[in-house]
Amino acid sequence: MLSLEHAAEAARTASSVLPGIAILLPLVGAFVVLAAGDLSERLRDALAVLFTAGAFACCAAMLPRVMGAGYTLELDLDLFFGHLVLSVDSLGLLFASFASFLWLASTFYSYAYIRHEERRTRYHVFSLLTEAACLGVFLAGDFFALFVFFELMGFLAYMLVVHNQTYEAKKAGVKYIFMTVYGGLSLLFGILLLLYYSGGIGFAPHPESAYLTTSIAFVVAGFMLAGFGVKAGMVPLHVWLPLAHPAAPSPASALLSGVMIKAGAYGFLRVVQTLSPAQGAEADLASLGGHARAGGAVAVHAGGSLANLHDLGWVIIVFAVLTMVVGMVLALVQDNVKRLLAYSSISQMGFILLGVGVGAYLGAEGGMGLAGAVYHVLNHAFFKGLLFLGVGAVYYATHQLDMTKLGGLWRKMPVTTALTCIGGLGIMGILAFNGFVSKTLLHHSEVEALHIGGPWMRAVDIIFMVTAGGTVCYIAKLLWLTFFGHSRSDNEHEVKEVPWPMLAGMGALAAGVLFLGLFPGVVMRELVIPSLRMFADLDPEVIHHLEGMRFYTWQNAVAILPPLAIGAGVFFVMRRWDLFKLRLPETLGIDYYYSKGEVGFLRLCIQGSKRNAELKAKYYPLARSYGEYLRDGWNALLERYDSGRRALWNRLATLPMDVAGLTAYIRARQFTGEISYGVIVIAVLAAVLALTLL
Repeated sequence: MLSLEHAAEAARTASSVLPGIAILLPLVGAFVVLAAGDLSERLRDALAVLFTAGAFACCAAMLPRVMGAGYTLELDLDLFFGHLVLSVDSLGLLFASFASFLWLASTFYSYAYIRHEERRTRYHVFSLLTEAACLGVFLAGDFFALFVFFELMGFLAYMLVVHNQTYEAKKAGVKYIFMTVYGGLSLLFGILLLLYYSGGIGFAPHPESAYLTTSIAFVVAGFMLAGFGVKAGMVPLHVWLPLAHPAAPSPASALLSGVMIKAGAYGFLRVVQTLSPAQGAEADLASLGGHARAGGAVAVHAGGSLANLHDLGWVIIVFAVLTMVVGMVLALVQDNVKRLLAYSSISQMGFILLGVGVGAYLGAEGGMGLAGAVYHVLNHAFFKGLLFLGVGAVYYATHQLDMTKLGGLWRKMPVTTALTCIGGLGIMGILAFNGFVSKTLLHHSEVEALHIGGPWMRAVDIIFMVTAGGTVCYIAKLLWLTFFGHSRSDNEHEVKEVPWPMLAGMGALAAGVLFLGLFPGVVMRELVIPSLRMFADLDPEVIHHLEGMRFYTWQNAVAILPPLAIGAGVFFVMRRWDLFKLRLPETLGIDYYYSKGEVGFLRLCIQGSKRNAELKAKYYPLARSYGEYLRDGWNALLERYDSGRRALWNRLATLPMDVAGLTAYIRARQFTGEISYGVIVIAVLAAVLALTLL
């Protein structure tokens, strides 16, 4: 639990229009940019930067009240499709702030980069629309609003994936859209189950629910985490990501990896928050460690949420370890720079999920793990966005993404080389760079979990070290083959430094990498620890320890030596025996079995179509005769109605105006039947219209 002071701060709410404006600005900007695209390309690009800057300014304007004063800003919107609630708490605003900043840097970078692409206006339009939906995910007030924006973000980002309209882009788009649909359906089903069994879909725990038992909570969490796991690139739901990142333009890849997959991590944090015990179960949480060591039963409040959170944390840890290792191994054997970074994103998301899992596993004492996850979310957004922009600059200058055909670029592109190396040192976790801080937090959280997990958590810690070493290896491979060594490019004489807007975009992210690494105390006090207010069950002693934690100590500096040694050893071995060219068997990839399942489903559909053909041959004559009977009857009815209507209007058009002539016509009964028929038809149509309106 947090202190009473923090709890009181978390309870304060205020109305504000800033959340709505932050979402509305890129939404309106998309249409303005669309209109300006036909007038001037410079005006269009400038407007795209302006609207993304406005969204970031709105998020920055909310920081003092939310992060500093502890307010939750709310905005209720009555829209034509229903009631939508935006609620900005410290966790959501942290994600929205770095997302809008990264979007601004990427858009400014694309000011120059996108000019050599086709369909430039379309790119900016869908980039702004996707930003609006992404900010909606982080500023949503409940799971339903989050789901609406989450699906919009997924579908709108499809246009960024297939922007180049090559065969590879379309193939990646097909895989991406199918996984988005599957993930969305899973998330929706989990939200509906949560609503049914708990009576609400807010992010806070639901202590009034007696129906959210342990088994039901695991089912709810399973469906929701599967939905968020697709977007997060969690193994085995990661198959879309290695295809989408290389296919999309580099600024879009930076957004896909730096921001949009963080929506999945954000969802994991919200699920853990929702299944956390409500206030009043603090005593049980405080005794979690002792009960778990003794192996005894733990008292449960809020429909079994304590036991759910502890066991769910272990499940998340297992998937996090798989995600870390699979992403790292596959990144080692890639030659395409963007595919390497795509698998690296999968591995780094494993680090984030590990922090979430350890935080849930430790319960009240899990603040270290949650802080490590949140800090690594920030770090990954900056260093991975910077790396994608860096390789985008390489492609801009050389039109080449194969590392084995590059090299020696540091002479021609010194600024790009320096900025990209900053991102590389950050992801390696080198001292004074941002990855060092978050990996230190994650390592400390694993050490704390050793008291409960025993040898299993020791194995997790060893895997963590090995994966961190593998990260050092594949990033060293990327930097060495791309920028250093001898040049292997055929057009070396044509290579030159990229335009200044691209350098400015990379420079902004590089500054973020350095700030997050050099001033961890400021970041912890002002951003990370306030974001943990949403987890009301955390032990105040853990929060106090985090506030005074020192990162640059001798022990923490020594702790990075094993991963560095592992990375250097693996790099030497793989380079010495040319193992970087090793290609793993296709049967080891989960996508192979997905494809087999798809083929099997198609065969099942074919068999079903054959059976349908047999049934059609048997029953089609009868169905055809019955259909023809209905069709002929309907046509006859329409024909009779049309003839009656035409005759009626013809008669009315020729009516004489004098009363004597009208009386003679009526007495002669020349069209009395037609009038009665028309009246009946009008009455029937009026009745149908009335029923429809009712």
